[in-house]
Amino acid sequence: MSKVIQKKNHWTTKVNDCTVCKDAEGELNVGLLGGAENGEFPYVGEVNEDNVVYKDGKLTEGDLILEVEGLAVSGLPLYDVLIVIKNCKGPVRLKCVRQGR
Repeated sequence: MSKVIQKKNHWTTKVNDCTVCKDAEGELNVGLLGGAENGEFPYVGEVNEDNVVYKDGKLTEGDLILEVEGLAVSGLPLYDVLIVIKNCKGPVRLKCVRQGR
């Protein structure tokens, strides 16, 4: 007998690409938390929806950040992630995934 293989929902199917514009002061108006110094992926903290300007996609509080401008940020401390974002010219491309329950 052959078995029917059911396709399970894999986290890679839930990856979200988002592009956020910086404000006049060069800020994203998105809180970032976690980082390797805490043994965590960097993740999105509080999102100031009134001040965030999205070019594409949307961020949600708790999203894990996988990449910034194509650079994988797993294993980086938060201050390095913030430096990468600070040095971005123009809108910042983020690749995120929602945390599981």
